[in-house]
Amino acid sequence: MIVDIAGELDLTNAEDVERRLEALSSDTSALVLDVNRVLFIDSAALHVLFRTARRLGKERFGLVLDPNGALARTLEIVRISEVATLAGSPDELVPLLAAT
Repeated sequence: MIVDIAGELDLTNAEDVERRLEALSSDTSALVLDVNRVLFIDSAALHVLFRTARRLGKERFGLVLDPNGALARTLEIVRISEVATLAGSPDELVPLLAAT
């Protein structure tokens, strides 16, 4: 399943995002989260990404991330690639994950 997220991910919406990701991932073998339209992410939302990645595993959770996008440097600093599969487009990412 591919999910697009846009805008800001922060303390005001992190809990809601986490609930939605949990619900979506319970119905699919792999979850692809396209974060290219996210402009800002805070530590609360980063924790959501890490918890989701740890729950699903790198083989079932991936992020579509433009290496020049708004979140690229932040996600590099926190080493999200250690717990989630990354690619520049859904077409690149989906084959790397378990069958969706």
